[in-house]
Parts: sequence; structure tokens; C-alpha cells
Amino acid sequence: MTGQIPKRSAHRATLTVIPRSVTESARELDEATELAAGVEVFQEKVYEIVDRIGEGGMGKVYRAYEANMDRYVALKVLKLDVPEPLRRRFRREAVIAANFSHPNLPRVLDVGTAPDTQLQWMTMEYLRGRDLGEIIDSGTKVAFPLLVDMVDQTLNALDYIHTRRIAHCDVKPDNIFVTRDPYNRRIVTIKLIDFGIFRHMDPEQEVQREISGDPRYMAPELTVLNGPVDGRTDLYSLGITMYECLTGAHPFEEWLDVDANELLRMHCEVEPPMPSTRLDPAMRPRLAQAIDSVFAQACAKDPIDRFANALEMKKAVAGLLDVT
Repeated sequence: MTGQIPKRSAHRATLTVIPRSVTESARELDEATELAAGVEVFQEKVYEIVDRIGEGGMGKVYRAYEANMDRYVALKVLKLDVPEPLRRRFRREAVIAANFSHPNLPRVLDVGTAPDTQLQWMTMEYLRGRDLGEIIDSGTKVAFPLLVDMVDQTLNALDYIHTRRIAHCDVKPDNIFVTRDPYNRRIVTIKLIDFGIFRHMDPEQEVQREISGDPRYMAPELTVLNGPVDGRTDLYSLGITMYECLTGAHPFEEWLDVDANELLRMHCEVEPPMPSTRLDPAMRPRLAQAIDSVFAQACAKDPIDRFANALEMKKAVAGLLDVT
């Protein structure tokens, strides 16, 4: 072998000698920036409110500008009259979501309390787009392949949190946000948002003191206090959501105005009409039958009869594209 590469030490030996004064100054600067374990670094956060983009029973969400990072963020503020148990849940949501790292989950950036007003807040990545609830309410027809992709991405997010022993417990169209890639508008990205009422799958980690959730989408096990939850709980809610996206109607559409307790009872006891009864009559019969099968398994009353996990439901949903 010719032209053998000299050792790295040989290259270093040919370098021009750096003056002693320069190396000593560099060493002093390096020592000044050496941070020992336990040292605290403080950074003031300043967010300029641009406009309000949402409001719920517990808080409000604003679009805000963070000048230091030259970016917009979503600033979620908790209302002052919210009781302490829910305030603790708000802080818990921020901490748990801040540790997520998945393309179908929003990034939580920071959490804090305003010293002058005592308002509790968290910041998240600002998402441009709209949620599935808005799309359904607008009457917009989602192309079937795109809908399958949206459900698939939602299941990716659910698989991620389920492997971490967390159940979302509030999967519904309003919490499935549809955004597009800023560089290629044809690429649709789903973000599963709002972990305000998530639950650990290990019951000893928390005791539920009240039933929480949207009665339109709650699995039977969520209708009782401290009912056992796991990943299949979220698959039930996603099955209801998929039904709405396909048909434009809720499975219990005719009963949505009844008392919430009655609606919860229906989730436990009443079999809703299959999606095929509300699908476009022009749809291929085999595809309508396959959709019925996916819905029936996702929304079985007994969790044992549902898909075992998000990956199993992903396979079934993807298979709908192959039905001829």
C-alpha cells in the first residue's frame, strides 16, 4: 500500500505553536463556564399574546410569540377558579407530555406560574390546521384513503403511549388535530392532543375520585369509578371516532341530547347501528362489511372482544384498502 496516511500525532506536530497568553486566556474562559453538578441556571420566559385560539371548561389557549426563539407557541392557561385537584392534573399533564417524543404527539415546551397573577400555564408547539371535530361539523367529506391514513397515525400515537402504560382516556374527533407539512402541503400529519384526563394503566398509581370524559366517546369501563383501563379503552373511542368520520353521524346520533348518564348506559348496554346502515349506498358491499367488522371489534362492550392492541387494529384498518 503506497501513500500511507501519517498518524494524527504527526499532523499535530506540524501545527503552528499557539502563544501562551492565548491558551491561558482560553483556559480561564473555559473554567468560568464550567458548571458543577447542582448549579442552577435561570432563564426568564417572555411570551407575547397574539390571539385566543380556544377555550374549554378548565382553561383557555392562546397563540403567543416567543421572541427569544423567534417562534409561535400555543399557550394554555388554567382558569383561576379551577379546584386544586384539577390544578394538580394540569401540572401532571404538562410533565407527562413533555417527556413524549413522537411525530404524532405535540411537543410540550415549558410549564410555569405567572408571579403577578398566579395563572398556571404551559406552552406547546403551535399547530396550524384544524381538528377532526371541525372537519366533521363542516360536512367535509374525507377521502377514504386519507381517513385510513389519519386513523393509522392516531394508532401510532396510541401505541407509543400504551407501551408507556398510559391511556389517553379522551380520544375523540376534537382531540385529533390535522396539520400539514409546511414544505409539502400534500403530507398530512395527525397530532393526538389534550392529555388532561389521561390515566396510568397501573391502578395503584392513582385513585380516581370522579368520572371524567366526554360521554359521547367513553368506553364502558370509563363509565364507572376506577374502572380498569388499558390500551383497548382508547381503541373503543377511536372506533366511535372512525364511525363519525365515515358516516358523518355518531353511532348514537338520535340520543345525543339525552342525559349524560343515559348516554353512558347506552355505551354499556345498547348495540348501535352498524356503519354500513349510514354509508353511501354506492360503496362496495364487501368494503362496507369490512368496515362493520372493524367497528364491531373496536367497539365491543367487553374489552376482551376488542383488538388486543393498537398494532392489531392498525393491521385491520390498513386491510380496508385491500378490500375489493
